[in-house]
Amino acid sequence: MKKKYIFGLIVILIFAVFMAFSLNGNREKHKEEFRERQDRIALYFVNNYELANGDEIKEIKILSLTKSNMTGYWDCDFLINGKYYANVSESVRTKEIDGASYQDGDFKKIKPPKNNTKLEAKIEYFED
Repeated sequence: MKKKYIFGLIVILIFAVFMAFSLNGNREKHKEEFRERQDRIALYFVNNYELANGDEIKEIKILSLTKSNMTGYWDCDFLINGKYYANVSESVRTKEIDGASYQDGDFKKIKPPKNNTKLEAKIEYFED
């Protein structure tokens, strides 16, 4: 009887350790995807918009990144150069970004958009 009890505890312990490692791996994958999404949104913004006053976009602080199952979009709020607020939405399904919203007069759309593949501005990520 005692051997069965000990064997049962060992099986439960092994299962618990396996689950802990498995969940941690999923968590790391989620964090990586979350960071990649923020990079993609920030890069979209600097390729398509510039500060209306002509200043360079040097710093982007992601304030929030939330997924709305009702609308099917990721909603990202951020602060540019510690002063200007903007918002970008990305489709959950297609990862397409339609545009941005911001205070009138803060930014202007770049036509044609830049084609940068690397973000030059410093970015402060939102942690999930």
